[in-house]
Amino acid sequence: MEGRNTGRGKPQRSTETMYRLLIFTVVLTAIFCRPCAAEPGNDRAKPTHNGLAADWPMERIELTDGQTYEGFIESEDSAWVYLAQVRRPGGRAMFVVIRPVDRTRISRIVRLDAAEKEQLRERLEGFRNRARVEAGRMEAVELRRVEQEDNFYQRYKGNLFSLDSTASEATTRRMVVRVDQVFTAYRQIFTPRDEPVRPLRLVVLGSSEEYDEFLSRFGLNINSPACYIRDTNLIVASSEIARFASALKKVEDQHDRIRRDLGDLKQRMPTRLKALSLQLRSQGFSRSEIAKLLSRERGKFENQIKKKQKELTRCDRQNARKFDDITRLMFQRLRHEAFHAYLENYVYPHEKYDVPLWLNEGLATMFEQGQLESDTLRVDAPNPEALEILKADLGGDAPMSVESIISTEAKDFVAEDDARLVKRRYAYCWGLVYYLTFERGLPQSEALDRYVAKGAAGRSARQRFEVLVGMPSQQFEQQWREYILKLKP
Repeated sequence: MEGRNTGRGKPQRSTETMYRLLIFTVVLTAIFCRPCAAEPGNDRAKPTHNGLAADWPMERIELTDGQTYEGFIESEDSAWVYLAQVRRPGGRAMFVVIRPVDRTRISRIVRLDAAEKEQLRERLEGFRNRARVEAGRMEAVELRRVEQEDNFYQRYKGNLFSLDSTASEATTRRMVVRVDQVFTAYRQIFTPRDEPVRPLRLVVLGSSEEYDEFLSRFGLNINSPACYIRDTNLIVASSEIARFASALKKVEDQHDRIRRDLGDLKQRMPTRLKALSLQLRSQGFSRSEIAKLLSRERGKFENQIKKKQKELTRCDRQNARKFDDITRLMFQRLRHEAFHAYLENYVYPHEKYDVPLWLNEGLATMFEQGQLESDTLRVDAPNPEALEILKADLGGDAPMSVESIISTEAKDFVAEDDARLVKRRYAYCWGLVYYLTFERGLPQSEALDRYVAKGAAGRSARQRFEVLVGMPSQQFEQQWREYILKLKP
């Protein structure tokens, strides 16, 4: 709330509205959105854009002291404007707070048109009920049990990918929903321009032992919880789900029990009301008395149903939190490998384009740390680990040169010889991509298409890069180093 007392007392709200406002304060996962600059004479909000995704259009309240609040104007009267203010701490979850704003402090209100306002309302409602939305999506996932490669899988087949999992049915459903969100987000960042030659398959295994055994079929020994095998268009991921199977089973069983109780309540209500009505008639009650008693009994059922629905929502949130705790590292790496697969299948297939390794790995490293919210991925803060490594390296005695990074090959990212050196290379790739994305709008530029064109492969790595950045590599390197050294986590 505003800290200033205007002398007109606190704004009064109805119980129903206050309840809705309380719900709105739930922490929501963020999307990337920069503050809008005020444009004189413009009374409608306009979405801004960065190199990754369009921001949500927001309503804006500008105060006489220069402060600006963005969000959704929930209601207003002659004295107050009630704003569901959307806050976006960089690299962290979005949250919404209800802010009553005194009209005497407002210099201008920038509004959305009716269609945009309705879209924003629906989005905020969706975020508020995100656990319930995900649960609904999970129920819609169709799975079948199959045996292949000496494993029993829960199998999903979709338009963008298929997924085989050794985890439980409920856990596999949640995985499918999350992976589908990742690919949908990538489609918003890089518009699809091609179709895969062969279907993309994901295999998610419940332990590191299963993972190692599976990769041994391909003669691979990879010290990473996920990998993309381009030749077979296969992503393989390991998790620790097997270790936590009992904990996940416990919350899944609780969810099923609550759902059964809720279904039973809904099924029993009409039968109970009908039986009660017949009983009251036989006892000589009047129609008005019967209607009153039936209404009271219906109210009891509806209250029980509401309690069960709230209990189910709490259980959905608990399930999601437990799943997140167990699979956080796996999904971070899975986003990395999924980006490689998406770029290969839908944007720049290697038969038609030549994507240098530094660019491919840099983009994947940037997106692996993104905040995934619904079907949007935002990257509004640097990768903390990569930035720490890179700043330490650039400030040291023997930093790598940009020219050495843009000339890297696949063997340079194998950690068998020097894991620390590989981490440094990943950090440099991330740093170059991050700078080019946020300072040069790389993902949506025509220069990127020219850079990865097959014809460009005939030039040296340095020549290609200088065309991409529009300046000599040494000049670029100086500007880039200054940017990275000033960048804060």
